[in-house]
Amino acid sequence: MISKSILIKNARIIDPSQGIDEKMDILIEDGLIKSSGANLKAPAAVIIQADGLVACPGFIALHCHLREPGFEE
Repeated sequence: MISKSILIKNARIIDPSQGIDEKMDILIEDGLIKSSGANLKAPAAVIIQADGLVACPGFIALHCHLREPGFEE
């Protein structure tokens, strides 16, 4: 199996659970985050420039309606 690496450069990483809110790089190998930090190097990785983009945990919609279809009041 061929290892696929992705290096996301200069993303604003926000992770409230870890107290992180800063610009860093993210190295992803085989679909998992391998490391994060400043100025990461991965010569064989696909590089994605993320200037102006935010990387953060997924958002969840907390507003939903669990009603019968057709608005039966």
